[in-house]
Amino acid sequence: MDERERLTKAYQSNKLSHAYLFEGDDGQTMQQVAIDFTKLILCDQDNQCQLKVETFNHPDFMYISSEENTIKKDQIEQLLHHMNQLPIEGDYKVYIIESFEKLTIQGENSILKFLEEPPENTIAILLTTKPEQILDTIHSRCQHVYFKPINKANFINRLVERDISRPVAELLSTYTTQIETAVTLNEEADLMALRKSVIKWCQLLLTNRPMALIAIVDLLKQAKNRRLQMVTLAAVNGFFQDVMHAKVGMTDDMIYQDLQVDVKEYTKKLTYNQIILMYDQITEAHKKLNQNVNPTLVFEQIVIKGVN
Repeated sequence: MDERERLTKAYQSNKLSHAYLFEGDDGQTMQQVAIDFTKLILCDQDNQCQLKVETFNHPDFMYISSEENTIKKDQIEQLLHHMNQLPIEGDYKVYIIESFEKLTIQGENSILKFLEEPPENTIAILLTTKPEQILDTIHSRCQHVYFKPINKANFINRLVERDISRPVAELLSTYTTQIETAVTLNEEADLMALRKSVIKWCQLLLTNRPMALIAIVDLLKQAKNRRLQMVTLAAVNGFFQDVMHAKVGMTDDMIYQDLQVDVKEYTKKLTYNQIILMYDQITEAHKKLNQNVNPTLVFEQIVIKGVN
């Protein structure tokens, strides 16, 4: 039984939860399943109603997303105001928040209060590809729905088919699993130059930490805005995932395939605990960037607190 079937069964048996947290790295599949689940809850088999959901025109449905790095406070305030009202066309109200990890701490706390005391027959569907960046108290108040990992090799191949070079496609696969988002990013920035800067910086992190501090200046010249800084962190995380894969002999799963020889050399000098520590520091860096901490300070902390 897959995720869609489980949700359908919950609806049919009248065992709906007030909040669901969809977790996985396949953002497009989670989004589609969330929309289909919403249509089931609000419409059952009513085609006209389903069309309203698909076009985001149903009065008992709200879909929150943002192309920026954070979901704005006023979006959440508008959502909470709308969801506190009684349903107009049926028995339920449903809201979906895409990329829930983009909420600020204040936004998460507002949603947390809403989840603790939800209006009757109001259902939240929260989508995230980065569950580790979400408050534990949010996790504890949701029913978790886990999605199978996307096949990264297939995703990279689909980007190559869209005339994106394989090295850049590999980089993008660390940040997003949505084709259109990846294509847009590729059009907006010189991602090959960013990739070179990221790899150089990761190598300095492991070989020359004083120079890694100095190289942050060059790194941020490529990552000029918050979104590209998030891409950079994801790419750094992907590099250390490759280190871990090489450490356990899973080289077929490596993202930066052209770096296999270099990465294998780094694994000889690193313990499992050191690699895990880097993961922790990168996760913390994501949270700080989302809180609008100065990016130079964020990257400095990775160098200072990372691999010793």
